Amino acid sequence: MRPRKSSSTYTISSGSESDPYAPSPSPPPAKRSKVTRKTANAPACVASSRPHGPEYHSTSDVITSQDALLDWFEQVRDKRRMPWRKPYDPDLSPEAKGQRAYEIWVSEVMLQQTQVSTVIAYWNRWIAKWPTIADLAKADLEEVNAMWRGLGYYRRARSLLEGAKTIMSNPKYKGRLPSDPIELEKGIPGVGKYTAGAICSTAYGTRTPLVDGNVHRLLTRLLAIHASQTGPATIKQLWKSAAEMVDALPDRPGVAGDWNQALMELGSQVCKPTAPDCGSCPLRSSCKAYAEVKRPPPQPTLACTLCEPIPTTIPSVCIFPMRKEKKTSREEHEVVCILEWRSDTDRRWLFTKRPDKGLLAGLYEPPTTPIPPDSTSTDRERLALESLSTYVQLTQSPTPRYIASVPHIFSHINMTYHVVHVLVEPPPGTTLPPTTGIWYDADTVESANVGTGVKKVWAAVYGSWGRFEAKTAPKTIRKVMMPLMPRK
Repeated sequence: MRPRKSSSTYTISSGSESDPYAPSPSPPPAKRSKVTRKTANAPACVASSRPHGPEYHSTSDVITSQDALLDWFEQVRDKRRMPWRKPYDPDLSPEAKGQRAYEIWVSEVMLQQTQVSTVIAYWNRWIAKWPTIADLAKADLEEVNAMWRGLGYYRRARSLLEGAKTIMSNPKYKGRLPSDPIELEKGIPGVGKYTAGAICSTAYGTRTPLVDGNVHRLLTRLLAIHASQTGPATIKQLWKSAAEMVDALPDRPGVAGDWNQALMELGSQVCKPTAPDCGSCPLRSSCKAYAEVKRPPPQPTLACTLCEPIPTTIPSVCIFPMRKEKKTSREEHEVVCILEWRSDTDRRWLFTKRPDKGLLAGLYEPPTTPIPPDSTSTDRERLALESLSTYVQLTQSPTPRYIASVPHIFSHINMTYHVVHVLVEPPPGTTLPPTTGIWYDADTVESANVGTGVKKVWAAVYGSWGRFEAKTAPKTIRKVMMPLMPRK
């Protein structure tokens, strides 16, 4: 696999020594002649570009600098004022260490896909409401989703709730998270290898490694690994290297947790994806990517089979890690019917609850139906009315109003919501019709557990979430809605 072509190359910045390797653009190079792809069974680094051997990725240089990183971490430990980050105390009781594990667990789950500055306020509110695992286990999904509202990726909240219920329902856990990372990963829903390592090393002092996104990038630069980021061989090598570093740490309580937090902090705040601050890095003298900016790696006796070819002289440490192959998100379309019931004294909107598992689990939304991507506006209006028949029955087919098509991006889905508005104004004295969904008034709508996509859909009709006046006067029907008879 050859490196991707880029519209520009990078040269060494002429800035101060404190940031000497931030990339700066320069004109693109002349087009190269066509290169023949290497055969599948040829070693990855036999190509003339950047030859090196597998021993080049040794952790020995980093291990000699471990004290420098640990000293640096002590200076910055409290800089970002993360309430869950506390020094390890070996004298804590098992119950107190279990409480620390719970606090770290909540923080780690929240920090997936969310920045620290946003998480702090959410974490404080969460711990105030559910200070222990036992308290969380008594909650229901709707409560948890309400607390999570605004963070997105609601499956994270569900995994915390399911994990708490698992712990409290199984006596072997004694009401706390396991201190063994393998047991923790296998037994508790939603806990992966990284999260297990973070919890066990930080809360319990277990000597175990971790590799998150920041550590992944940091290690690929420290060890100059230029290989597929998601490839099994790369992942295996990084976890192996992380374990070697933990094994080499001095024998004192809590040092593995400090080391792991130091790696994450360094990757997050110094060894950033772009414009890394190499001048202030405590591991600069041990970083092979930093060294390669000045000189190529030594000639190998045995070729490395992990790395992909790159130029013999690298332009910047930012060439590590290797770029990910971008996955194509699947396209999906749904018609969303906003049904508004308006009398002289009341206004209500029909909402339904999503299943407790799957995408947007347990959240509320207007009646929503998947549709083919080539559906016409007439198809969308028809399907919108058909979706209503599951919840209410109309005495006569109304005239729906197509509003707009609203794009919304999930991590793996490019969704398009086709919004249809139906306004029903019944005769005076008509009561709100029964439904198998839920009728929300204005106050309830504002506080409802809904996803960001629903807020976008709502804004297409009313201007913004929390507003209730349509942007243009919709077509209305003045027919009484009859209750849907129970199905036998």
